[in-house]
Amino acid sequence: MNVSDKAQLVYNNHSDQFFVLDDSTHYWTQKPGSNRWVKHPYVYAGDVPFMEMMDMTKVLAMSAKSYYFVSTSCGNVYELKQNTLKRIDHSFPHKNQYGAPMFAWNNSVFMFGGYGFFQVKNVFTRYVPQAKEWFEVITKSKESPSPRSAPVFLLDRYQFYVIGGMDASQLSDDFLRDCWKYDCQKKSWEKLGEVNELLYKDFKLMDLNMNLPNGVLRMNNRLIELNIRQNKWTSYENPLVLTMSKITSSKNNEYLLYAQSNSNSSNDYVIKVQKFDDLKEFTVGQYPIYQKVSVLKLFPKEDYLWISLILNFLLFMMLFYIRRMHKLKFLQRGQKKLRRSDFTTSEWDLMCLIQRHGEMELSALNEYFNEEGLSYETLKKRRETFVKSIRIKIAMISRKPIEEILMETKHTVDKRMKIIHWNEDIELEFDSDED
Repeated sequence: MNVSDKAQLVYNNHSDQFFVLDDSTHYWTQKPGSNRWVKHPYVYAGDVPFMEMMDMTKVLAMSAKSYYFVSTSCGNVYELKQNTLKRIDHSFPHKNQYGAPMFAWNNSVFMFGGYGFFQVKNVFTRYVPQAKEWFEVITKSKESPSPRSAPVFLLDRYQFYVIGGMDASQLSDDFLRDCWKYDCQKKSWEKLGEVNELLYKDFKLMDLNMNLPNGVLRMNNRLIELNIRQNKWTSYENPLVLTMSKITSSKNNEYLLYAQSNSNSSNDYVIKVQKFDDLKEFTVGQYPIYQKVSVLKLFPKEDYLWISLILNFLLFMMLFYIRRMHKLKFLQRGQKKLRRSDFTTSEWDLMCLIQRHGEMELSALNEYFNEEGLSYETLKKRRETFVKSIRIKIAMISRKPIEEILMETKHTVDKRMKIIHWNEDIELEFDSDED
């Protein structure tokens, strides 16, 4: 069957048949697998010329015997029922949601996001047949998808899935990577995760059936099948699919209805129905549609600097606290008794001498350092260095301030002489065989 590039194609899940409309006098239906098109006459009674109506709408199957032709920018709604196609809404052309996904559920039409008036939106609208008007959908969830147009999307019973999309005009190459689910019964959004890297890269090359659910997509010489229930997408390669467009799939993607370009005319297409398995010539691969979002990606990029500064400050405070506590415990572990094993023999003998006398002249210690030929200055320097090393060791063991250990004072009679004092609160621990 030959059609023009304006032909509208859809699968009616209520009556299990494909639907094709291309002119103002009749439309066609076919049961998948029957290989027989049935012609149905009808009357067009729209308020605008037929081709203008075709240009600005997309078709949705509302019931077994009813089809809506909905404005792709939101607003006008036409219904084909009882062999008459006429406008049924009391609205107007909104021109606000170009590229918005649209789907039918519970006898209503829903549209999410889209582009209009120089910006993308994340407005969620619903056409209510009883009122013949559009209303904004009020959701119960705290979060919702960011503004976008032209996403890949799927409808699985009462669950609506949005995959990626563009966050600028439809001429932009800036695609989003998030995946969302809207539960029509609960009226709530849920973020499922991040779109698989390979699928994300393929978005720009795919031939999307704009505005309508996409169970099967074409990318160059490959067909992409999306199974949202199992969270997987499968790629099949077949050079014959290069000329396919307007792909529509039946239940469970068993059959495909598509338009194939006519080599004799750029505006004419041949409508075909084919079993999907017959087109799966070679399986390229199978991958998840989305994966859970990394915790690091939950924060906006501009927040990372502040988070980094806060974490570094907390780390500094923690290290300072640990060091402080360690120092306090270190000081609290000081021992009052000095063991011989912690000192050299010369140091221990000198300490014992000072302890026995309690206090003594510094010059009395010279005999421990005197050697033949040493000058007085060298002898004095050796003594001072030796006593200083003892002080440091005692301070480390007892945790006492070094300036309070083995203190030196001037002689009461001869001010030129110095006296070294033993600390009464420090004891020497002798072995059992020592006096």
